[in-house]
Amino acid sequence: MHGVRAIMSRVYHYAEGHGLWEEGKRNPPSKAKIGKKRHKRERRIHSFEETARVLARLEEPNKLIIETCIATGARISEVLGLKWKHVNLDAGTIKIEQRVWHQDVGRPKSEDSRRILGIGDLAERFQVKADTDGAKHDAWVFHQKRAPDKPLWDSGVRDALHQAAEDEGCDFSGLGPHSFRRANITWRQQVGGSAIEASKIAGHSDLEMTGEYTFVAPERQNELTRRIQEKLTEATKRLEAIAADSATAAPTAPEVPPSLANTTPATTLVQ
Repeated sequence: MHGVRAIMSRVYHYAEGHGLWEEGKRNPPSKAKIGKKRHKRERRIHSFEETARVLARLEEPNKLIIETCIATGARISEVLGLKWKHVNLDAGTIKIEQRVWHQDVGRPKSEDSRRILGIGDLAERFQVKADTDGAKHDAWVFHQKRAPDKPLWDSGVRDALHQAAEDEGCDFSGLGPHSFRRANITWRQQVGGSAIEASKIAGHSDLEMTGEYTFVAPERQNELTRRIQEKLTEATKRLEAIAADSATAAPTAPEVPPSLANTTPATTLVQ
């Protein structure tokens, strides 16, 4: 609904530019009140431990697909849209140039989605797959077994993921490859990456969208909270130590020169 309102607002914006709508007049879609954006499914991510257990139950190629989503933050449609010409094993990168959605091959979601992503240690796994498949330049990285000239369906990956998570007792309705894209964006910032870096790698057009994807788990909140508490405790202890030193320090009398130690006071001499 928010998207429809934005599109209709653009229609009136261009109509104003062509003289078909009064300049400066508020457009009707902007008056529509549709409430705050709500999510139908639970928005959460697995912990590192849960993720490791789920991955251990997945078989290839589903395991490599999900691990690529985790490592790069790429969308499942972008991972399934990879051809070997998009994989640089020497540099350890993949190039997002297209995506596959319900077997429809097209351009990435946005211009910012065209990007090069590092796959880290997965380069070795991709090399093994390339050798096993006899990879050709224009062949799909993840293809159907019975139809190698066609990309893999995402539905099979989702089903395998849900089954693995259910076996580990950590399945939920909103679980999917996209959950690991959200996890990548969150974890990347947890390990020291900036929000700008996370946004660029995710292919977001602005930081606001990255903020929507960033999930601050209670464990992470407690970790940050304890760091603040530790700093405050240290400062309190320093103040207490200074106060204790001030209280125990005895006042010292001013020193009297030896030559004046036995001198009779002037008042006595006058008398």
